[in-house]
Amino acid sequence: MIFSNQNCCRMTAEEALHTYYKTGTISQPKIALMLEVSQASVHNWLSGKNKIPVGFYDRIAKLCNINLLEILPSEWRILLDKEKLQ
Repeated sequence: MIFSNQNCCRMTAEEALHTYYKTGTISQPKIALMLEVSQASVHNWLSGKNKIPVGFYDRIAKLCNINLLEILPSEWRILLDKEKLQ
């Protein structure tokens, strides 16, 4: 699963995880195990009840086989780009 780096095509971490889950190749318990969280946490993230804490973005990017920049908030990307220029 590869997503474009363009802002128009970016996803939230929740959208990326939901898209990955909907492929039908992985279960919620397996996602929970791989992310080292409870199944209830995964369920709440996938159902939209809770937002995914930023501390899990790296793991989610790896699990979904996407670049971390694809799910980082745009304001973080601006800060990262500024750091590269210095």
